[in-house]
Amino acid sequence: MIERALLALVLAAVGFVLYRLYTRRQMGKAVVVIQSDPALANGKPGVPTIVYFSTPTCAPCRLQQTPILDQLRREMGDERLRLICVDASEDPDVADQWGVFSVPTLFVLDAEGQPRSVFNGVVGLEKLKQELQAG
Repeated sequence: MIERALLALVLAAVGFVLYRLYTRRQMGKAVVVIQSDPALANGKPGVPTIVYFSTPTCAPCRLQQTPILDQLRREMGDERLRLICVDASEDPDVADQWGVFSVPTLFVLDAEGQPRSVFNGVVGLEKLKQELQAG
């Protein structure tokens, strides 16, 4: 029984490390994309940006993440938040440049246009507010 628990703990630790390496790789790719496209970083100076990757067939995107982003946009307003939505099925090259492997994926860029964090999967409203305020 203890062997199974230890195996589960080791597998969880390996999974966590691999996920952290993957998100670090995504952040590195985001930096490269932003450096090659200064208009992305400088679209609205002093305003944080969320780059949101989804597809029309993504149920969690449509039913959970998009309503959360719509509420965030209503609460913050267009003058305090820039939201860029990318359809990963229409622009697979853009998704690949950012290192997007699954949808929904969100990148939070700070007010200077630098990547602050990446979220793979649905992220809640409070966590997004927290990330935007910290940047």
